[in-house]
Amino acid sequence: MTFSEEAAELHRIEAVAVSLGLTEVAFERILREVTAEAHLAGTAPADTLAAIRERVHQAARPVMPETGELDRAMA
Repeated sequence: MTFSEEAAELHRIEAVAVSLGLTEVAFERILREVTAEAHLAGTAPADTLAAIRERVHQAARPVMPETGELDRAMA
């Protein structure tokens, strides 16, 4: 995957994040956290993008704080 392809994919992930209701601040936090973790682990760029995508989807899922389970009424 070229740098241009990686950048395009990151823009697509950001568009999904916005469509799921995440704020720009929340997306940037996810991006920083995943990038830092990937850097420490020596993760490949494609795997880093996959991790960012997964975190975006996790952050968009409503979770009940009492149990940590998916709130089915809100999903």
